[in-house]
Amino acid sequence: YKAIQGLPQAHARIKGSKEYPDIRGNVYLYEVYNGTVLLGELMGIPEELEKKYGGFFGFHIHEGNTCINDTKVPYEKTKGHFNPNQTQHPYHLGDLPPLFATKGMAWGMIYIDKFKPQDIVNRTLVIHEHPDDFHTQPSGNSGGKIACGEIKFFSK
Repeated sequence: YKAIQGLPQAHARIKGSKEYPDIRGNVYLYEVYNGTVLLGELMGIPEELEKKYGGFFGFHIHEGNTCINDTKVPYEKTKGHFNPNQTQHPYHLGDLPPLFATKGMAWGMIYIDKFKPQDIVNRTLVIHEHPDDFHTQPSGNSGGKIACGEIKFFSK
């Protein structure tokens, strides 16, 4: 069998928006079982949002390739969910299970068989302020984008 071994194939360094600058962390992507394991550790998640939404946050891969935040809408350049097959939400390739935070921290490991790490390099990984409801179109009513990371091939 193949488990997580060695270095990840891709990585995203997560940084918070201007409104939530304390959010930071890393998500590492490993190719496993013809899919991807995402291993993430995040800090600085606002406790007021945790309390308001039960600690759950929308977590998606977006089609845009940059987290440059130079418009009035946070992370507008990340565009919509990564959805090359033009499916309905929650069946986009970029739809992921929610993040769960407690005391400002989130740690998680997710296995997805919809893509390999190299398939999503040069996309963005986005954390939203609300939990995803898994049915509202097009993005699960997950609210504003509060943090972002650009997915890049991993290098030491």
